[in-house]
Amino acid sequence: MKAARRSVAFVSGVLLYSFGIGAAMKYAATGLPRQVYVPFGGRNALPVMLGEAVVLALLLFLLAAVWGYVSLKPSRRRHRPATAWMLSGVGVAWAGWLIFGAFNFALKPRAYSAPLQSVLLASDAAPLFGALNIFGVIGGVWLAGKLARRKQLSLPHTRSRRRSQTAGAAADDVDSTASVPGPQTVAPPH
Repeated sequence: MKAARRSVAFVSGVLLYSFGIGAAMKYAATGLPRQVYVPFGGRNALPVMLGEAVVLALLLFLLAAVWGYVSLKPSRRRHRPATAWMLSGVGVAWAGWLIFGAFNFALKPRAYSAPLQSVLLASDAAPLFGALNIFGVIGGVWLAGKLARRKQLSLPHTRSRRRSQTAGAAADDVDSTASVPGPQTVAPPH
């Protein structure tokens, strides 16, 4: 069962990051109405791009927190949340998207002339697909792990206290009746 929970957490992390990046790319391609961007200097202005990147990272943080909590929430006290495995899945998905983005970046010559702020902040620009997005997802999974651990500690114990106390008392009785060897004598040297 432990391996199954770890596998589910890992695959859930991969799917979470892939879904989050896909949704961020879809939103970045759509954007807001043009009237919103005009007072700030257009869609490619640094304040607008930074604002969009922060909003998308916050949305991914919330998505990751909810998704992670549903995936990591234990049903019994003895089941610890597999937060590290889910974070590993997110890391593998991030590396896969980064490699895909590097190939995509290399195959499109016009991407070389894109400004650095566009490459770092835009969720639809390869190779990073929004540098703040990974921090949003990791932060959300970390928060979900903390909440799942708190939930695990609030669940009742799987073993009754009475059974564990009687087992401890029986162990004390066994120790009191054990035979103790007498003192060892050593022959004096000649």
